Amino acid sequence: MRRPRLSSITDIGTQSQTDPGLQLAPQGEAGPDFGALKKGYEDCITDNQPFIDQCFLNYQTRYALWPGQSADGKKHARDGKNGDVTPWDGASDLRVYLVDEAINAKVAMKGMAFRKANLVAVPVEGNDIKRAKVVENFMRWLIQTQIPEIDREVELLANYIEEKGAAVTGQFWEVCEEKTLQTIRLADFQRQFPQLDVQVMINTEGLEDDICALFEEQYGCSKKKARKMLAELREKGETTVPMVGRRKSYPVIRAFNLDEDLFIPTSATDIERAPAIYRVQYFTPEQLRAFVRSDGWDEEWVESAIEKCRGQLLTHNGTDPYSQPVSRSFIYVQQRFTDLIGVVYAYQRLSDEDGVSGIYLTIFNPFLPPDENQKGYAKFGLLPYAHGQYPFVLHRREMLSRRLHDTRGLPEAGKPWQDQIKAHKDSRIDAASLAVVPPIGYPVGRPLSKWGPGARIPERRQGEYHFMDRPLPDMNTDSSEAQLREDFKQYAGFASKEADPTFSALKNQWETDKFLAGLCKAFKQVWSLYKQFGPDEQYFRVIGLKNDDPALMQKGDPYEDYDIIMAYDVQSMDWERQEAKMEAMAKLFATFDRNGQVDYSEALQIGMEIIDPNWAERVIRPVDVGSAKVVSETQDVVTKAAVGFDVDLPLGTPPQLAMQVIQQYAAAPDVQQRMATDEALRKRIEKLAKQAQFQDTQMQNAKIGRYGA
Repeated sequence: MRRPRLSSITDIGTQSQTDPGLQLAPQGEAGPDFGALKKGYEDCITDNQPFIDQCFLNYQTRYALWPGQSADGKKHARDGKNGDVTPWDGASDLRVYLVDEAINAKVAMKGMAFRKANLVAVPVEGNDIKRAKVVENFMRWLIQTQIPEIDREVELLANYIEEKGAAVTGQFWEVCEEKTLQTIRLADFQRQFPQLDVQVMINTEGLEDDICALFEEQYGCSKKKARKMLAELREKGETTVPMVGRRKSYPVIRAFNLDEDLFIPTSATDIERAPAIYRVQYFTPEQLRAFVRSDGWDEEWVESAIEKCRGQLLTHNGTDPYSQPVSRSFIYVQQRFTDLIGVVYAYQRLSDEDGVSGIYLTIFNPFLPPDENQKGYAKFGLLPYAHGQYPFVLHRREMLSRRLHDTRGLPEAGKPWQDQIKAHKDSRIDAASLAVVPPIGYPVGRPLSKWGPGARIPERRQGEYHFMDRPLPDMNTDSSEAQLREDFKQYAGFASKEADPTFSALKNQWETDKFLAGLCKAFKQVWSLYKQFGPDEQYFRVIGLKNDDPALMQKGDPYEDYDIIMAYDVQSMDWERQEAKMEAMAKLFATFDRNGQVDYSEALQIGMEIIDPNWAERVIRPVDVGSAKVVSETQDVVTKAAVGFDVDLPLGTPPQLAMQVIQQYAAAPDVQQRMATDEALRKRIEKLAKQAQFQDTQMQNAKIGRYGA
């Protein structure tokens, strides 16, 4: 299978002599220079070609693809020529997924790190620390519940990083309005227009134009639809009309690869210093027409693109825009984009006439230059995001130099090991085939007509039919393959016999920290977008505490800034190690926490999450909710004792809280008067106080028994 080479697009328009990375932003009503846009895009594609080619090789290595491959895992002659198969027709051609297995493990590790990482909001420039706790709880809720398909995008991002060496996340804020079909009856019209006699108007000849105009104004429908509504009302007494539903506003994160979805000039050493970033996406005609209303795209450009650019591939083979791309699906077939229209989002950092720079967005198609009907672009303008950055964050597997594309995917390093292991497996399978059915010698002109158990072979002289000598198999391939696997595991950071476990954990922790650091940059952009476009007040539930009452998030100061930090210990999946760590922490708290600095509620939450996060969500209550419940239960016990019941303090009741409730009850003046005259009441209250004191003593003895002091 050959990868179509992505090359520059044939020039179909005039080119600007100004470098597109240095040009000024268009002034006044002037739009962007189509020639400069097109040239900048095609130059970027051409310069990225070596990286694109390597990504395709990595793709072939990961999924074990090569020319002439057969589904049965054997080599077969093509076009009736046996000579083109080595060593013979039907020899083993096994697919080995060494690299794919390693990538899947790394993706699982990073996905688990994202799900379980502790997110912290750190105030910048001395913001309120108490406010930071609200912000981090809100960000957890926003990321995990309000960003569409966040788990999918994180998994795609991890796959792109491991397979290709680099990837990008895009952070956007989207507003969505969808229409729903509603049924309207005459009674509904009458309630909307109580001053009119709707029944008479609908059925009066000659008022059709007035009624249809009313429908158009009220429901935003076309004249044709208004007349259809009028006819249905006269005939059935009801009609249907599409109505705009609830307006949704939310953040979006998308993962992009750098060989198909997003292109950055190879000269860039920092994503914010890149002169332009080009994002490629394909849409159906219906989606393009929807953008006219929802995003303000130029309607004439949209219709021209649907008519002239349908089925064209923007990163294509040679100069043919209709060349067939190789599908990334697992059926490995070629397909045409028969009903899709390609769109390029060009993000450029340009300066205005005063020298102030900004991010400008132009949406265009390089095969659709301006003409008498449209301007050559669907939309152009300054990107409205207040953070002033490209809405992208780069994620790299490794940094070999400052250039953004100077990184390797795991298949690039793992291919030699995978090829050698495949050779070892094929050799053992072929050796087994020779052992079961060795070559057979027979007299010239007298081939065997039948071979197998019990077959009768005629021969004139003994030994005319015999097994030929076969090469002896290499008895060291098993140990050699095992050594190759161990070497690859050591390189990739997996546990192996040869690798130092401390060093392996260090490599995985380093990879995880880099992955989470990239996500933190993306989430900081999401925070900035929320501050700009989100609602002024937002109720949310604290993640991990399902029984907690909703909390209120207020946007506050528009310039409020926080650093988002995420941390995850990759060794937390080792239960024995975590158990030892928790015991050491508990001993440390009990021995050295003299000033009450340890937040035991938070420590309990962390411990429960390590043991089982699902239990932690259902069992752990917020501190105020848990304390209130203990106080309420203790008050019930004291009340029963006050009316004459001989009750006991429930086992497991926090003794200090129980003692506070009992003391507050006994300190009331009227209770003291009763206890002075009612000895039975006094004994019942004293018994409860002694039980609380005894439980407190037992807890202290348990600590002394464990720690010896």
